[in-house]
Amino acid sequence: MTQQFIIIILLIALGYALKRINYFKANDSQVFATLVLNVTLPSLVIVNLNEADLDLSLSILPIMMILYGVVTKLIMIWFFMKYDNQIRGTTGMMMASLNIGLFAYPLVEAIWPNTGMIYFGMVDIGGAIIMFGVTYFVGSYFSSSGDSFDFKYLAKNLLKSVPLMTYIIMFILNMLNIHFPDPVIDFFSVLSSANMPLSMILIGLMLNFSIDKRFLPIAMKYLLLHYGLGVIAGLLVYFFLPIDDQMVKTTLQVAWLLPVGVAIIPYAIQFKYKTLPLVGMVTNLTIVISIIILYIYQALFV
Repeated sequence: MTQQFIIIILLIALGYALKRINYFKANDSQVFATLVLNVTLPSLVIVNLNEADLDLSLSILPIMMILYGVVTKLIMIWFFMKYDNQIRGTTGMMMASLNIGLFAYPLVEAIWPNTGMIYFGMVDIGGAIIMFGVTYFVGSYFSSSGDSFDFKYLAKNLLKSVPLMTYIIMFILNMLNIHFPDPVIDFFSVLSSANMPLSMILIGLMLNFSIDKRFLPIAMKYLLLHYGLGVIAGLLVYFFLPIDDQMVKTTLQVAWLLPVGVAIIPYAIQFKYKTLPLVGMVTNLTIVISIIILYIYQALFV
């Protein structure tokens, strides 16, 4: 597994190096993101869920994700109460808005190749509701643009999420005992094999280590809460969640330590926040920190 992590780090470094030497521009990351989110990642979901042994008891995962998202966003907003609406809205949006699709799936595939995608797919359902629903509401509420919460926007974004819709469709087909034939799965297997390298190169392209000193103290406070609340919730789940399936607990523990999702950036732009440097700084720092945490976690517990 250490060798696999070294490969992952090298792929991220490759993406970052290609951007630094101007072989790719930062804007080229949109092309990679389109390929990953709409082609290789859905293919990976199809391959993993076609013959998977799914259980309706796994519905606890999206429920716990939604509960965690709502509670921690309230805690985060309360913690930054003395700051203005821009800071409260920004930190509230970032909290529990996790990068599952681009960041988690490739690492999960490497660490838990047989079962990881099943569990994290269920987590992704709850994560999408938080990201496209609760997070959008928080951003709108604290913005100065005067936009109100748009339920059509929420529904549209959920339906536009190709990985999420692929997972839901495959889950339904699996429950109905409908499976794709081997030639179809062979085709998607070829596409899915590109998911991990493309995702890691994409993360490298998105990395930016610029530091805005104005927001550095706020960023440090946010990071402390981001990972502190994740650890506390993970411990509570480990000791008190009345479920025998240890992979459910492991999935939640890992999910709550993932980096901030990149969808926060377009939200900040849409709602005219002046805190884009803070969002960019925290997003990049959480990518690096979460990689380190996941490496240590799998080395000690997997």
